[in-house]
Amino acid sequence: MLNKRHPLTMAGIHATMLVLVAWSVLPFLWTFQTSIKFTRDVAAKIPVLWGYETTANAYNSFWLDDDEINMWAVLAFIVGVGAVASLLGIAGRRVSKRGGRSWLWFAAVIAVLGLAVWLFPRLWETETEYEFLVNSIVVTVLTMIISLTIGMLAGYGLARYTGISGVVILIVALGFRALPRTAFVLPYFFGAKEVDDWLVSSGVGTWDFPLIDFPFIDQLTLLDTRLVLVMALVAVNQPFTIWMFRTFFIEVPKELEEAAMIDGASRLSAFFRVIVPIMWPAIIATGLFTLLLAYNEYLFVRVLAPTNWTLPVAIVSLTGGESSRTITEAAAASVSITLPIVVVIILFQKHLVKGLSAGAVKG
Repeated sequence: MLNKRHPLTMAGIHATMLVLVAWSVLPFLWTFQTSIKFTRDVAAKIPVLWGYETTANAYNSFWLDDDEINMWAVLAFIVGVGAVASLLGIAGRRVSKRGGRSWLWFAAVIAVLGLAVWLFPRLWETETEYEFLVNSIVVTVLTMIISLTIGMLAGYGLARYTGISGVVILIVALGFRALPRTAFVLPYFFGAKEVDDWLVSSGVGTWDFPLIDFPFIDQLTLLDTRLVLVMALVAVNQPFTIWMFRTFFIEVPKELEEAAMIDGASRLSAFFRVIVPIMWPAIIATGLFTLLLAYNEYLFVRVLAPTNWTLPVAIVSLTGGESSRTITEAAAASVSITLPIVVVIILFQKHLVKGLSAGAVKG
């Protein structure tokens, strides 16, 4: 029997890992390669794998409304924003190690990225697809914030409460999680439609609210808005966040918040000041899973927002075309939507591993 450290065993393990890595990375590399080719190379009967001319026309056509824009300037802008955000993140990590308020630096990173998203269409004329990117960002961020807030409070309560009603709630949540999404999308659609019909028939949807001016809203509706997408995604994702946080909170000793409550803190104050700071790996791990769910959602967006799309729906609309130009644009869009997620996973992989191991290992 071969030892675990035997050269043949190690060679087999490394060979298996290389195959798995290649199997995972090659589709992305093929997509990236397609996104920088001319249409003649993409449409060639024999695949052109090397020796081809590169171009950024696909990225320009998908995102920008001007064929004469210098794409190097656009790339420099994106790299500059990424560099500033990375430096702020590194500074925040060092501050957190010294016991400082790292959340201020995290807020600064979010502010820089938000400013870049706002500034980009003011520097260059963008296509409609940029609005879909903004929709994806808004829906994803709001879904994460609401889901994590509700999930933390519910998970903490269920972890500390041992009554039969808590078990019933967990079983019901697990049952909803097990159901396919197609079982929810139509009820949400018809429910939102009923609400819209009532808003129109009652006149509330067109009511001029005193002292309030809602920007970009002429008529109050649910369907085809970011609001209905956030509500639906939060509802679908909530059982997952509750179960995740309950698993994490069970591992936290009760004595921590009890000691804070003896010193005069309320239970809610003890939760936010004592429990939450030591739960950041778990929060980040659950937040990343929530981010992936909301960022990549297709079915709910396609049904609940027929025109107010997010990027996944826009990409799928391109892949249905027969023109090689739409194929290169779809590849460029796929690379564009994937790279931010890859960067986020790389930046938070340490916290992700800590969070997952904290929920899986007892004691």
